[in-house]
Amino acid sequence: MVVAKPRIVTSFSSFFDPRIWQLSIGKGKGEGEGVLEEYTFMNGFIAVFLFIINSSARRTEKKTLRINSKGLLESMKMTEEKKCPVNLRLLPIKSHYFFFFGAMGGVIPFMPVLAKGLGINATAVGLIYTVLPFCVFFSKPLFGYITDYFQNIKLIVFLLVCVTSVGYVSVIFLPSIDNAKWTQVQTQCQPQSDFWSIFTDKYEQKCLRDSLKQSEVGELSFKPCDRNFSVNLYGKVSLEQPGSMSNDEFSNDTMWLKFKPDTNFSCGCIADNSSIFKCESINSCLLNGVTSSVYRTYQFWVFTLLAVIAGTGSATVFCLSDAACYEVLGEHTNLYGKQRMWATISWGAVTLLAGFFNDIATGESSVTNYAPGFYLMLALVAIDLILLLKIQLTKANLSLNIWSDVGKIFSSCETVCFATAVYIIGALTGLIWNYQFWFLQDLGATQTLLGLCVAVQCLVAEVPFFFFAGWFIKVFGYFNCLTGSFCAFAIRLGLYYILENPWMVLPIEVLHGLTFAVFYASMTGYASENAPPGTEATMMGILGGLFEGLGVASGSLLGGFGFDKLGGRKTFLVAAVVSVICAPSLALVTAIRRKLLPKGSNLDQ
Repeated sequence: MVVAKPRIVTSFSSFFDPRIWQLSIGKGKGEGEGVLEEYTFMNGFIAVFLFIINSSARRTEKKTLRINSKGLLESMKMTEEKKCPVNLRLLPIKSHYFFFFGAMGGVIPFMPVLAKGLGINATAVGLIYTVLPFCVFFSKPLFGYITDYFQNIKLIVFLLVCVTSVGYVSVIFLPSIDNAKWTQVQTQCQPQSDFWSIFTDKYEQKCLRDSLKQSEVGELSFKPCDRNFSVNLYGKVSLEQPGSMSNDEFSNDTMWLKFKPDTNFSCGCIADNSSIFKCESINSCLLNGVTSSVYRTYQFWVFTLLAVIAGTGSATVFCLSDAACYEVLGEHTNLYGKQRMWATISWGAVTLLAGFFNDIATGESSVTNYAPGFYLMLALVAIDLILLLKIQLTKANLSLNIWSDVGKIFSSCETVCFATAVYIIGALTGLIWNYQFWFLQDLGATQTLLGLCVAVQCLVAEVPFFFFAGWFIKVFGYFNCLTGSFCAFAIRLGLYYILENPWMVLPIEVLHGLTFAVFYASMTGYASENAPPGTEATMMGILGGLFEGLGVASGSLLGGFGFDKLGGRKTFLVAAVVSVICAPSLALVTAIRRKLLPKGSNLDQ
């Protein structure tokens, strides 16, 4: 069949003029069907045939020929797809991923170091991020069930985004905990330099050397001879051996501290026995010192409450967004990674910007300013909320007995093995999420480097692996993808153990594509594919709860104890050993299950 479109046809002779017709050849669904458009073509017999059928075209210059056919519609659709390669139906979910995950990227990675800046120690931070995942563990299945039951995912996501943003932005208004103890010291002002000399025998020497490998924030107070009031100076404290001292002199009980004030101060006479000094970072090194518990401060409890509320809300939105994405994709679940990668792109870019803006806002101050990242979060959340009012997020499937259907799935040994692997990977991920920045800061990393680290994780590692996640799953299967993630964890954590230069962490973070992107696509894909119709959000909530709930909770708790008792390096080494054990174990279980189960089972997918 041939379709032609005349420009202006007024006579039989003009009808045969080749310049009148713009024709092209295309293929429709049916054999022999086609569209003729764009290219000059003349066929006398066809033209006469069309002229007879559409004789009315000769009676007006405004009327054009339209022949509707199956082939024409299909060809028009093909032409439209060529003109607009973006699937507009998937654009709303891409936009939500981009703006919400970008908003969280300016805040979530900096929460543990923000807690450190408030004066909360590693064990306390580990406790907070142990309580948080347990809340996530219960909230994800709960809100998944609510979503499956009420079939209104859009309203639930909107409310959770509002609660999350309010919880996070409230954190920046908390003041720091004043845990430092004043200590009597001897001071000497150096007229020809910009620092003060502090001599003290109140600290344990080995502890002091370990704690002051890099400059820390301190405060010096003294009374000038010609004044009746004290002067307080804030600045950086470091441990330095004076050139005039011999090694024997340096090994005695008196330690030399170098104090560089943030503001200029002219040297003068200092009243005897009027100098006192405090530095929270070396509080634990005081001889016979009694430190107050951080758990007795209101800052700890308010931070814990806000972190739990906001963290639970954000993690639940992540889960529901994945459920909505799979609903939109329908049978094309292999396209999930190509939607989810927009969240990764935004997270990495915004985290990098937040770290850069935090450094600018901090300037020469001794206290890091994290406010720019939170303001960036508010702007992106506002855009996401506007989009949520416009887009449609609906659930098409319905289950009449949600918990019974999900229970049947978890009665399978295959699902139990998969869920166990998800839990262990969650623990390893929780260790990295909560203590990687802590470890890098101890090595001397700047805020910009921390932002670059996340940018490499997202833009260099996650984006390509999310893009090709469907291929990985199709070729290797869900279980083998998890085995590969364990292998990548072993290498990544082992490299952390030997890391000396913080900038060398950037090439290591390429492994994040295997430890997170491939794993996460496998976890959500397995949940969506094996969930009975109408229980997708509940099933995804359970596996997500095991990952970001129990798993991350275990990693946070054990990581906090490990950092306090063993140090960062040995903690990462222990985690690497666990990964080395898990990789062949899961591969063995997969092989045994493949032997026992018939072909075509989920294990072989």
